[in-house]
Amino acid sequence: MDTDSARASWAEPILVTIAVAGPGLIPYQPPATGAIAWLAGSALQSFSQFTLLLVIIGLGRRLREYGVTKPSAKDAVVAAGVFAAMLCAAMVAAAVAPGAAAAPTAYGASAGEATSAGPAAIVALSAGFAISVAYREELFYRCYLLGALTGRGAGAVAAAAVSTGLFVAGHAYQGPAGMLASAIAGSALAAARLRGARLHALAWGHAAYDLAVLIAGFGLAARA
Repeated sequence: MDTDSARASWAEPILVTIAVAGPGLIPYQPPATGAIAWLAGSALQSFSQFTLLLVIIGLGRRLREYGVTKPSAKDAVVAAGVFAAMLCAAMVAAAVAPGAAAAPTAYGASAGEATSAGPAAIVALSAGFAISVAYREELFYRCYLLGALTGRGAGAVAAAAVSTGLFVAGHAYQGPAGMLASAIAGSALAAARLRGARLHALAWGHAAYDLAVLIAGFGLAARA
């Protein structure tokens, strides 16, 4: 393979990474208020990025290769394991970095907003956010990026390190505890994908965890 061909082969993953992960690497301060509008906007943005990436993968006829298949009962079982892994990661992070900003604080979640909007509306909005973000992150960080890197000669460990590093950087706004939790969870998710876990399994477990975090952040769990 000549040099020009080798460079061209990396053009797609580099451009996709800049487009999908780039905005999340820019430092910013999440809003302290207006979590409802922020969740809705983030859900729409995540859905649009997920759709774009799905089209890119589909055009290359690589959907199955990248773990995009029809959902199955096995996916539900794996999703339960993913949820447990993310929960354990959060518990470890909370123990190592007590008092650090947690995800609900970063999202600007507040019990007051849950009261004004109504619990049902908050749960529905949080579910939409959790699902769209989980599918975007799992399709990009785990399914696409790992596949693109290993498919171009990178070793599994190196590919997982790049995927997890970008995943952690994208969660820097959550503070030390959030970044540590992202590092642990990202490593576990990358390992699961490298062992054959598919998109739906990864996204369902991830979404379940995010939804639980948001429900707790809005104070809805205490009302149940």
